Amino acid sequence: MNRSHYFAAVLAVSALNGVFSPYLLVVMALAPIWMPTWMPPDPSLLFYFSSLITATTTMMLAGVPAALLEAAAPRLRGAPAPMALWLAVTVVLSIPAIVRFVGLMV
Repeated sequence: MNRSHYFAAVLAVSALNGVFSPYLLVVMALAPIWMPTWMPPDPSLLFYFSSLITATTTMMLAGVPAALLEAAAPRLRGAPAPMALWLAVTVVLSIPAIVRFVGLMV
């Protein structure tokens, strides 16, 4: 796999986590803090933006170990190893969402 395949997989797992994560309810409950007042209080918009925040947070948190690996070992820059680490941490962070997704599919 090259770097773009790893990145596509990170995006897919993050999107899955954004939709099925149990933390989505927490983000939705905190909507009065992050949701602008001019936005209509539509439940579909609330779910969409909460899902987007959850997926983006997953991607950012999972990228920290990969960035630290690239900083610690500059010879790995451009190699697929940091991307594989990013994908692995994304999958680990998304385990509750994956379990929920598989439970809905059965």
